Amino acid sequence: MRVTVTVPDWATHLVSDLGDMDRSPRRLEPGTGREVPLELADDVYFEYAFIDGEGRLRADPANPRRADNPWYPEVSALTGPEYRPDPLADPPEPARPGTVDRLRVESRTLHQHRRVIVVTPPGLEDVRLPLALVQDGVAFYRLARLADVLQALLAAGEARPARLAFVEPVERSREYAFHEGYLDFVDRELVPELRRRYPSTDELLAVGASLGGLFSANLALSRPGLVRTAVTFSGAFLGHPEAPDFYAGTRSFVAERLEGDGPPPGLRWYAECGTLEWLTDVNRRVEAALASHGTEHAHRERHAGHNWTNWRNGLASALRFALRP
Repeated sequence: MRVTVTVPDWATHLVSDLGDMDRSPRRLEPGTGREVPLELADDVYFEYAFIDGEGRLRADPANPRRADNPWYPEVSALTGPEYRPDPLADPPEPARPGTVDRLRVESRTLHQHRRVIVVTPPGLEDVRLPLALVQDGVAFYRLARLADVLQALLAAGEARPARLAFVEPVERSREYAFHEGYLDFVDRELVPELRRRYPSTDELLAVGASLGGLFSANLALSRPGLVRTAVTFSGAFLGHPEAPDFYAGTRSFVAERLEGDGPPPGLRWYAECGTLEWLTDVNRRVEAALASHGTEHAHRERHAGHNWTNWRNGLASALRFALRP
């Protein structure tokens, strides 16, 4: 579809999903009556905004629809005529909530404590369950409502139950980017502690979005046998420990590892990525490597950008794959 965005007089730049929001703003020529044409897919979900003369990000005053974006509250959204949100992108409130425990897990490796929210489906507190480690825990718990999505799938018989551990980072950009100390904490401290506290099977899921997806992939690849299923949304797979540039890097640790040694035996992988992202090509490269090794995997793309609305639309499909009955 073709969309024409009218530029406010005060706007100096246009930012959008086409450039990872404010990382590559498009300069606008001064003047009145300016218009910017956009060619987008008919089923697109698209976020955009303007920058004013003081450098502030501001929504489009001509568009009443606002994006539900925790990073950029003043952002507008538009959708194509064929856009349909996933039915469980906004799941119903469960009739019977699960058990929610809020833990403080001490780490000798990191010399600090970590906040972890653990959710167990109702009535299964004493049952041995798979464990899902979810990075960016607060966002997946509160904004994406991952636990409610799982409850809806359980009620429909479309997934197996699992215990969800929502882990919150402290220094996100550092910890999720090839940080050996954080990897050791998760592998040697957090997972054993959670399995000590809760009856668990040996099945572990690693879930994350963007840099959290990179960490989840790195955990699965660098700790063979630990992770059964990796679930990554818009995995930030650009970057390498020798060249950690996640936006314009030319190397990819994840892709190179998969193309060379392949994944650890038995690893399954579910990946989603938007077609408007700078990460689309590297995610396709990862998918090709998984396919070449015969790995059980699924790769989904959606005409959207690097945002939580895109990822919420993929949560149900990811859980159906990861926790297939």
